[in-house]
Amino acid sequence: MATEDQNTEPQPAVAAEQPPAEDKPKEVTKRSIRLETWQKIKDQKLTPLRRFSVFNKIPNYIGAEKAAELLADTDEFKKAKSIKVNIDLAQEPVKLEVVKAKKTLFVPPAQKSPNVYAKVKNCNPDELDVATQKKIVKLQGAEDTFQEIDMHGIEKLDMVVVGSCAVSRQGHRIGKGNGYVDLDVGILIHLGVITKDTLIVTTVHDVQVYDTLPENLFQSYDLPLDLIVTPTEVIRVSKRLARPAGIEWKLLSSRRLEIVPVLKCIKEFEEKSGKEIELKEEDTDVESYQQKSRQNKRSFRRNQSAQRRRRRSDRRASEKQQNGDGDSHDEGGEKTDGEAAEGGKQGGGRPPRKNRYRRNTRRSTNKDTGESAAEKSEGEEKAGGDKEAGDGDGKKTGRDRRRRERNSKSDKKGRVERDLCIRVTNITRSMRIKDLKQELRTRDCNPIFITWNGYHGKCYLHFPKKPDQADEEVGAELLKQLEDLTLTVTPREKEGGEPKPVTLKCEIMKRKEGGDGDAEPATNGTVLEGSRIETTDVTAV
Repeated sequence: MATEDQNTEPQPAVAAEQPPAEDKPKEVTKRSIRLETWQKIKDQKLTPLRRFSVFNKIPNYIGAEKAAELLADTDEFKKAKSIKVNIDLAQEPVKLEVVKAKKTLFVPPAQKSPNVYAKVKNCNPDELDVATQKKIVKLQGAEDTFQEIDMHGIEKLDMVVVGSCAVSRQGHRIGKGNGYVDLDVGILIHLGVITKDTLIVTTVHDVQVYDTLPENLFQSYDLPLDLIVTPTEVIRVSKRLARPAGIEWKLLSSRRLEIVPVLKCIKEFEEKSGKEIELKEEDTDVESYQQKSRQNKRSFRRNQSAQRRRRRSDRRASEKQQNGDGDSHDEGGEKTDGEAAEGGKQGGGRPPRKNRYRRNTRRSTNKDTGESAAEKSEGEEKAGGDKEAGDGDGKKTGRDRRRRERNSKSDKKGRVERDLCIRVTNITRSMRIKDLKQELRTRDCNPIFITWNGYHGKCYLHFPKKPDQADEEVGAELLKQLEDLTLTVTPREKEGGEPKPVTLKCEIMKRKEGGDGDAEPATNGTVLEGSRIETTDVTAV
């Protein structure tokens, strides 16, 4: 009994004294703070374009324009003359504010350029609309709108505006994790472009601001901040943290020098002057553009289905060869339907299966010729003397007839012919096409349809024109009707602010020489079919 009691006596619970794994405090790292911030932005739906992921990037947020306006009202911004702004989408409104204030704007150069930065030129806000200004500040304008400057012609900066994932009120900053901004600032400090009087600024959403961040997460090369601007407040760091001393060559690999060519130029210049530079031997650098390819579920399922169909057809072909069906052919070299069915029954294999996608394939239309695939295949079969039935009974459907009629009125690109097109620019994201329609009704101006592209700040109005009328005559009358076209824009609830009037700019789109199309057709827009503006009814285009 004593032995049984000793065996049944519970042993000391050593493991019970330790807390469960889920109760253990998680280790706080820069990565965990980034994930927490990205998740908050996603859960609170703070991104203007929700179809794009907010993870692994500098997040764009609702209220970026408000933060840029708040930065432009600060004394630090008003005193600065030369301002460099990074390429992140959340800082694009800051670039427009710099252009609006007629200050000198610097942006990063083109990818793999050996220059230090690019200087934006010929971007007068009084002469250019907002859409054109956005192209210029992105270095997508003409060649005379920017100038890349190398290390021998650099100018000092008064302010540098960067993007951030998370910041603290003490001035700490966490980026997206690749170290490009820290390296860029280190290069500018090494070249003397950033001095002690240069301010480092960031614009973020309020959820990206933390009261404190652990000090042990930051190293000597991490970039501190002097000014933090959100859509609701301006945070001035009372005590500046230590800035990087410059380029720390021992932390860079030779491959990083190939990715950032300006580093290679600086290294060669330093070595010519007699300085010895040592790079790290182990290559541990991470590049943001080397991301694994991701397939969505639909394309993955499509590929899987295609693979199954290929395997099924290969299996059937191998079964036919094993059963000796490969020798039973007709005189033309093809197996007849009767022989195929008989061979499938005798050999144990399945009978030949009809293509389930045959009907959809026959309904597809050739855009270049306007001829449907059903008509094309039928003509080929007639020429060969072997005619098959079209869509079951060989009759042409109403859908094919409508498609042929529509293609006969279209040009080579599949667009319906448009008589006269007027481009309207200076459109903001807060504008609604409903307000534009209402304003056009009051002016008795009725386009046949509208191509809306509010995200890029423009839309296109398409008007009918009689054959004997000239473009200049009709265009002059329309521009007179659209003179001083002004809409009252109401900001979103999250952005706040009062309604303000915005004047739109209208211009006639000239036709190409020797063609019927427009010189600059509307792209990436949403064509609002059936948007004819009338007081009584809406007519479909």
